[in-house]
Amino acid sequence: MIVDASVWVARFLAADRHHGVAMTCITALLEREARIVIPVLAWPEVAGAIARRTGNAEDGHDAVAIIRALRLIESIPMDQSLAYEATQVAGSIRLRGADAVYVALAVMRREPLISLDSEMLERASGVADVFTPEQWLQKR
Repeated sequence: MIVDASVWVARFLAADRHHGVAMTCITALLEREARIVIPVLAWPEVAGAIARRTGNAEDGHDAVAIIRALRLIESIPMDQSLAYEATQVAGSIRLRGADAVYVALAVMRREPLISLDSEMLERASGVADVFTPEQWLQKR
């Protein structure tokens, strides 16, 4: 299961409107002992988004430390094959570069992608199985 940074950010920010469903989704994945795959790109995305929203750099660093410590997390480094696949995805479905990395990972791994990013969900639906946390929870 590929989990986008948007879900992680919502999971850590209690004030986020998607906090409850993101928390429930990630908790369910962990309880099922599902392998959660993220690109290492998620680390700075999560840290930056949380720090921007809380005004505290440590909040972002702490969230990433928690993610990295989870035993079921597999963090995938950006190599040339992932970069090339993300390039193809970005161009063919007109996604931002970082978003294309998550979709490319889903395509390469043949695994579903969970995201709260509406543009990613809409545009990636033709190349990968994509779900909001709510959709995934209903499906499981």
